[in-house]
Amino acid sequence: MYQIDLHIEMLEEGNFHTMVIGSLDGLRMRMVLDTGASHSCIDAEIAKTFFPDLSISDADGVNAGIGGNDFTVQMADFPNFQLGEFKLSILRHLPIVDMTHINYAYRMLEKEPVQMILGNDFLIEHKAIINYKDNKLYFM
Repeated sequence: MYQIDLHIEMLEEGNFHTMVIGSLDGLRMRMVLDTGASHSCIDAEIAKTFFPDLSISDADGVNAGIGGNDFTVQMADFPNFQLGEFKLSILRHLPIVDMTHINYAYRMLEKEPVQMILGNDFLIEHKAIINYKDNKLYFM
């Protein structure tokens, strides 16, 4: 079992995000742990800037989320994903989305930007257990 520290960040009074810190190919990633998100994703600007040689494909199906009802999503495989001691050599089919609106809100709240969202796809696949009492995330 792997154990990762959770960071509960207050955005405004009564408004919180659960954060984890990890990396992709050695690049530090600040991630929102979002049990309401169907899919994990990475910010398009980060993907374009730090991973310019990735093979990118369009995602099939209907895409919906905060900020819009229908938008184009591209996907790619990213190398060397790590959360603490939990490591994956490849993070497969990670959607690449524009997170400008999310990071704009973070800047308005004087918070550090986020580069990824860890959603239910990742949490379920890796049998995650979220322990808010001890601020820990566990993977089986």
